Amino acid sequence: MPENNYKDTINLPKTAFPMKGNLPTTEPKRIEKWAESTYQKIIEQNKDKPLFVMPDGPPYANGNIHLGHVLNKVLKDIVIKYKNMSGHKAVFIPGWDCHGLPIELKVTKKLGSKRKEMSDEQVRDLCRQEALKWVNEQRQQFVRLGILADWKNPYLTLHPHYEAEEVRVLAQIHKNGILYRGEKPVNWCPALQTALAAAEVEYHDHTSPSIYVKFNLQDDAIQKLQLEAKTSIVIWTTTPWTLPANLAIALHKDFEYGLYKCNDEHIVIATELKEKVEQDCEIELQLIKTLKGSEFEGLAARHPFLDQNSQLVLGDHVTLEAGSGCVHTAPGHGLDDYQVGLKYGLPVYSPVDPAGRYTSDFKKYEGVKIWDANDKIVEDLKASEHLLGYKKISHSYPHNPRTKTPLIFRATPQWFVRMDDAKYNLREKALQATHEDIAFYPQWGQQRLHSMLTHSPDWCLSRQRIWGVPIPVFYCKSCGHELINSDVMMAVADKIEACDKGLEAYFSEPVESFIGNHQCSSCGHTEFKRGEDILDVWFDSGVCHTAVQKKRDGLSFPADIYLEGSDQHRGWFQTSLLSSLASDGQPPYKALVTHGFVNDAQGHKMSKSKGNVIDPADVIKKSGAEILRLWVAYEDYGQDVNISNEMFQRVTETYRRIRNTMRFFLGNLNDFNYETDRVEFKDMPALDRWALIQLNELIEKTETAYENFDFYKVYHALNHYFTVVLSATYLDIIKDRLYTWKTDGLPRRASQTVLFESLSHLLRIMAPILSFLAEETYEFLPGNKKESVFLESFPKVRPEWNDNAISENFSRLLEIRSEASKVLEDLRKNKTIGSSLDARLKLNLKGKDFELLQKFSEKELREIFIVSQLEFKKSEQDNISAEKATGQKCVRCWNYSEEIGQDSKWTDICPKCIEALQ
Repeated sequence: MPENNYKDTINLPKTAFPMKGNLPTTEPKRIEKWAESTYQKIIEQNKDKPLFVMPDGPPYANGNIHLGHVLNKVLKDIVIKYKNMSGHKAVFIPGWDCHGLPIELKVTKKLGSKRKEMSDEQVRDLCRQEALKWVNEQRQQFVRLGILADWKNPYLTLHPHYEAEEVRVLAQIHKNGILYRGEKPVNWCPALQTALAAAEVEYHDHTSPSIYVKFNLQDDAIQKLQLEAKTSIVIWTTTPWTLPANLAIALHKDFEYGLYKCNDEHIVIATELKEKVEQDCEIELQLIKTLKGSEFEGLAARHPFLDQNSQLVLGDHVTLEAGSGCVHTAPGHGLDDYQVGLKYGLPVYSPVDPAGRYTSDFKKYEGVKIWDANDKIVEDLKASEHLLGYKKISHSYPHNPRTKTPLIFRATPQWFVRMDDAKYNLREKALQATHEDIAFYPQWGQQRLHSMLTHSPDWCLSRQRIWGVPIPVFYCKSCGHELINSDVMMAVADKIEACDKGLEAYFSEPVESFIGNHQCSSCGHTEFKRGEDILDVWFDSGVCHTAVQKKRDGLSFPADIYLEGSDQHRGWFQTSLLSSLASDGQPPYKALVTHGFVNDAQGHKMSKSKGNVIDPADVIKKSGAEILRLWVAYEDYGQDVNISNEMFQRVTETYRRIRNTMRFFLGNLNDFNYETDRVEFKDMPALDRWALIQLNELIEKTETAYENFDFYKVYHALNHYFTVVLSATYLDIIKDRLYTWKTDGLPRRASQTVLFESLSHLLRIMAPILSFLAEETYEFLPGNKKESVFLESFPKVRPEWNDNAISENFSRLLEIRSEASKVLEDLRKNKTIGSSLDARLKLNLKGKDFELLQKFSEKELREIFIVSQLEFKKSEQDNISAEKATGQKCVRCWNYSEEIGQDSKWTDICPKCIEALQ
């Protein structure tokens, strides 16, 4: 055969599978195909399988999605796809949180001065439209990520049936006796004039005045404690504006307090804080005597600028971390203050109106904003010589994340869920659940949630806004006493569910239609007005366990997992748990899976003001959604995840490597029929058996990782398999076999069998993460197959693919191969050889290594080391060397052989190629 025709005898790869993914163009087409029926067919196929339940923690329907949304939704998609492929019916019903402040603020801002001309119902209609607009926008953006879900039937917290269930859950909480109305300090936003729950609060740096103030002790206190005349007890505060509400000073019963001489007067502070007070106030103190905190109880000091006393009380909340050890106490402006006030019967006094201005209860500054009053009060204290020390400090302070303005603690009448009581004890139930009923992935989530629940105050449910589900409580027009009744709440819920606009039924129906002929239990009157408070938006999303889990087909209670970001330990995780326990007595989930935040490359939070935001839409437009999906699996999401363009580039390279391998597989299977050409494991050469053993190990690793929600371990297992097991080893070795060996010979068919098995299994392993690539490649997979890769089962370990001897042998053999490669590389560098096929390899090995090589034929070893010639012998010392191969170079396969030319018919090719052509 003439030399120039040999190329036609090479089995080069042939496939229509494109080299480039062109993802921004091809992905939308694949999404259109999925949208037709893929999700529904998956669920139908799995209809008789055990349920796996993961409700969607609803994102807020406001604005385009960001990388945090991508991380969250793709993680959920990975879970759902894996569970459906591994023997479960796992539905995914996406949801949206549709009520609340941000939507109302956006609508109000758009209206401007027109708001005054509009009714609340008209504004709520606009809020409803605004929410639905963003539901549709975000739905398209989530679909673009390749997420399979019941997109046509999501749950929205503004749906009438959802709002009705929310009211029913509230009714059950009331029936259980832990819903109450109380006047106690809550996080209050003066800018928006509404209460906020702890879950809504963010902490930012804030500059405040730090002052030490003298309260002159009453004469009887001085006499009883045998103190010096003109003695003051010193408090420290960073909120001078709360001093008009001061009713007491708290000390710790076990702390030691000192009477100190300070110039020509005397002060009392905790002895352990002496140096701190001296430093802050720039004074020198001389100790005269010490007393126990318990000795001060029941005594009094004089308020520095009001005509009233300040009672001396004891409290365990007093610490020695800062200040003077004597704590300014205003029960209307602090939770600890409130608790101490209850103990000592102090009134809950707050001379501040909803807008953060002083009321007529503090005449001197009536109408003044509290923040403006800080400096005025400091000046007053200076003038009256009650100011001991003053400076400005920057510290972490609660803010409203929507307005970016500081919050205050302010006592107002609100509706609360009681955390602690002798009968129900919600806190104890919640803490018990975190230890006995709930699993955590990662484990640190348990301590975080436990800590949040331990320190959580009573849950403030009420908000003073209009866009939300109403708290159906009615108030007597005569005396203002509330009418709260579980049956009435249930009646309200029924009307809400029957109304097209849901909650509008509460505001439009006559009060009598809900309460009938009820009489006020306080004064006997029968005329009532409806309450205008709405429910905390966290209660909205939190009752998903009842409004969705217990109602939708394919879901159940409790769920297998809830999956959200780490901030939800004080948000959705906590409010779902508390609302479920408060109403049903059971936790709504069996496990919590927690992911971190998405930060920039330096670990900083992304923000538009910093200019470090990466828009997922830009990434999709440039590289495709598959790159975002692969990025989600790239890092351990159990901690905060950093992102940069350089990281996207790294992930893109991984994608290209995998795609190229898929193309290599398909190209070398173009003449392979699995049904007729496959080779059984027992009949395969050792190399091919080793490859299937490696595939078995990959299946086992990835299944374990998926089951434990360790998706980054799937990524790294796949990456290692593609780069080390395949590219650097198996595929590198078998190229000559695939291209030049006998087409239907057992060695080549064995390799093709391995390629087919590898491809078939890899597609199913990859599918939950690399959904687009897996589906595209699956369409090219030869043989009979289903409509979608997602209708396939996740691969299981094959018991027959097991050979301990081969595993042990190849483990060492590949180490020797690695050492030999270094020797061959040196020959390449000095131009002795061009490729490894130009070499004769000499292996002088001692002991077990020599015995290992004896288990393989010389032909197998040449193939494994990718050299033309190889010799090995036993030696006292290991020594690997190489030299230029002898003989002639085969023009067909480029192997060197000393037998070329011995066949008169085939004068320029080696015996192996002659066999292939014959």
